[in-house]
Amino acid sequence: AYLSMESKEAKEKQLSLDELEAAEAQVSSQVMGLDLGSELDINMEDIDFSEVDDDLKKFQEDEIVRDALQRGVDLGNYARQIHAQLAATEAASIKDYLKESADVSGLHEEIKACDSVLERMEHMLTRFQADLGAISSEIKHLQDKSMSMRIKLKNRKAVHKDLDAHIKSIFISPELVRCIHEAEIKESYIGYLADLDVKIQYLKQLQKEGKLDKASRDMAPLCERTKVKAIARIRQFLLQRVYLLKKPQTNIQIKQNLLLRFKYLYQFCRLHAPSTADEIRNIYTDTVRKIYNNHFKQYLLGLMKLQAPIVAKKGDVLGLDETKTGGMFSMRKTSLHLSRVFMLGNRDTILSNIDKPPIIYHSAAKRHTQFRYNEIFRATHRLLMDTATTESAFLSDFFQEADAYRGEDQKERKASAKRGTALFDTIFSKTTSMFLENLENYLMKCFDCLELLILVRIVLLHSQMMRQRQTDCLDSLFDRINMLLWPRFKVVLDAHLASIRTVRVSSVSRGNTSVHYISRRYAEFAAGIDVLNRGYDDAIIVSNMGRMRTAVCKLLTDLSGRIGGEKGSTVFLINNYDAILKVFDDKNLVSEAAKAFRELMHTQVAKYVEMELGDKFQKLIGFVQSSEEKISEAVERKQKLPALDLQTAGDIIRSFANGWKTQVAQIDKQVNSHFGSSSQNPETAYQASEILKQILIQLVLYYQRLQDVIKKCHRRPPGFMKDLVPIPTIMHEIKKFGAK
Repeated sequence: AYLSMESKEAKEKQLSLDELEAAEAQVSSQVMGLDLGSELDINMEDIDFSEVDDDLKKFQEDEIVRDALQRGVDLGNYARQIHAQLAATEAASIKDYLKESADVSGLHEEIKACDSVLERMEHMLTRFQADLGAISSEIKHLQDKSMSMRIKLKNRKAVHKDLDAHIKSIFISPELVRCIHEAEIKESYIGYLADLDVKIQYLKQLQKEGKLDKASRDMAPLCERTKVKAIARIRQFLLQRVYLLKKPQTNIQIKQNLLLRFKYLYQFCRLHAPSTADEIRNIYTDTVRKIYNNHFKQYLLGLMKLQAPIVAKKGDVLGLDETKTGGMFSMRKTSLHLSRVFMLGNRDTILSNIDKPPIIYHSAAKRHTQFRYNEIFRATHRLLMDTATTESAFLSDFFQEADAYRGEDQKERKASAKRGTALFDTIFSKTTSMFLENLENYLMKCFDCLELLILVRIVLLHSQMMRQRQTDCLDSLFDRINMLLWPRFKVVLDAHLASIRTVRVSSVSRGNTSVHYISRRYAEFAAGIDVLNRGYDDAIIVSNMGRMRTAVCKLLTDLSGRIGGEKGSTVFLINNYDAILKVFDDKNLVSEAAKAFRELMHTQVAKYVEMELGDKFQKLIGFVQSSEEKISEAVERKQKLPALDLQTAGDIIRSFANGWKTQVAQIDKQVNSHFGSSSQNPETAYQASEILKQILIQLVLYYQRLQDVIKKCHRRPPGFMKDLVPIPTIMHEIKKFGAK
């Protein structure tokens, strides 16, 4: 590297010197060639100034020339000076070359040697490059060959994989054939069927696509024979399990759970032998239909033998007069019997115990226990609900799921659901018909509205229970039962309403202010209906009970007109309203009927209070009312308050002071005679005391109003005011009556 650098510098110096010498020689020749002394013959047209312009531009661009021109230097002298400097530089350069000639010669030899070495290196590298090119082409060839081999391997693997899958899908091993033909049917047998099903489906798909090869065609007959054998064994196995259900004392639910473990067997039949699957399903439905129908028939007939006698008979209506019952072929109906007919009692407890398990017939028969029809109805339908729930779940899991497995679209699945519903109806149709027939027979003899409404509520609660179980298999049965119960309820209720309207006024004797039988019956009946309708608020019931309340009120008003006297009619209405409200209060009713009768009661009590006070304190009340009217007129006309009749006012005050205690005692005696004392009738004693209290309070208010009108009209108290009885004294006596 050092030698090459030295050689390069020497060459550059040599070139510089040669250029300088050549330039100097050119300038000298040009200067020497000028003939300044000769006569100048210059033709301006022959001169080409284009080159001169170019030279001038170059001189202007040259820094040295431009600097000399700017300083005004003589160019001739400047040229000679430059020539002298060039000559001196040339001489010095020659001396340097001569001085360094030996070194330059050695350097030249070294450069030649280096050139030789570099030439050999160049030849060697050229050969190496040629070898590398050959290796690169060989590597590329190997890469192409490797890529081709890789693609071939990948294709062969893909072909091997598909071929292996194809062979495995169509090949039926002797072991599989043996297991299908001879192995015991248990859970492991399902795996053999699943393998066979895969092969059958694969062959069907190939046949459908027209891709059957020779191997597939060879295996198809063996596959078909194996399938036929499997279906035959499945049919025999499932039918044996179905026939086991017929054994006495068999728990069907346990047997169904065992069948569910083998539901894939039915699915296999449904896919590959639909006719065989239909046969199995039909035999199963026919078998369990007979079993269930027989069981429920025995259970229902057994419980009906334990049914308690029906209390309500034909003609037991609210308006029935017990004095006119009985005849040649019938017994006289007592008031106790009729009160039981319209009394709810504890019959509504069945609704709070709706979740109780069904009645065990054998235990009840041993104890000779009797049951009302609503209890038998609840027990039989609860057993039917439990059975229907488990059976519906089994049908859905075993049969309907297989149908859905067979279907490929949503329409097929909906059709499968409809078939499941039809399958359930096939099994339970005779049982539900038997239940409906039993209910119809009972309804023909039922004249008890409360019992009918209890049955309606039982059906509603059972329907809610089935919705909680997320099954609707019995919805049609519940609808049909309601279609039987509601019309019958309406017929019996209308009969009660019609009987109320046909009650004769002559059924009440004159002067008899005691409670009429229609009031007690209606109160018990309406209270029972309201209890059973609480929380449901059926519009039909509310409307019909409103009509009945109107009819009862009208009847009581008509009956009160026969008692005789306005006070007697009022006492009669108070006693009947009070009897009705007592029953309502015992049941804690807040219905519209309770509100209506309470308002009627208050109206009649206020009327009775005014009547009693009018009999004993007529002058006092008349004087107060007339005086208040005069004062009111004067205030409206803005006139002076009128002067009262002090003579009359004094007589009233003195008369009251002398006899008010006696008159209050007479009122007490009169109230007790109208409404009964605690010794005569404990039920009405409280009402009598309340009425007496209202009378005395109203008396105090009238007495206070008397004092107020006197004070308003006369600023100076009249002399008779000293005879006034103090209000605290009157209140003290009232408390005595209240304690009594």
